[in-house]
Amino acid sequence: MLRGDEWDKIDASLIRMRRLLQGPKQVNGVADLSAVLVVDAIVRRRAHGERTRISDIAGNLSVRPSTASRLVAATENAGFVERLPGRDDPRSVNLDLTPTGEELNATAKQFRIDFLRRAAPRWDAHTVAVFADLLDEFSRAAAAGPAGAGDAP
Repeated sequence: MLRGDEWDKIDASLIRMRRLLQGPKQVNGVADLSAVLVVDAIVRRRAHGERTRISDIAGNLSVRPSTASRLVAATENAGFVERLPGRDDPRSVNLDLTPTGEELNATAKQFRIDFLRRAAPRWDAHTVAVFADLLDEFSRAAAAGPAGAGDAP
């Protein structure tokens, strides 16, 4: 079993990593974290051949549909996303990126990757692969909300 100081070290490390979430300063002067997250959700779903609706954004960001709707509206007003009629149901709305949204995604992703590379300049390929696997496992478990999350140990 880990001593408390290891958990404290992990906690402090996660807090220090907040810089990764800040992303690039801007693409068109108005990008903020919520726009980056909305754009990223659309890109990741598209990579799996999935269309994106506001309800998908809500699920991906773990927010209420009304909050997701406001985030999407702000991201749309900033020129990063557009609403398109659903292919199967014209009453439904799918989200896609505008060219500016594509640029934001590319810039934000490159910023994060460059940041990671600068943070671990001496890591060899094996260390990066192990870290990637462990971080992926951890982030998936954290996103799933493990049983007892928030309960005192």
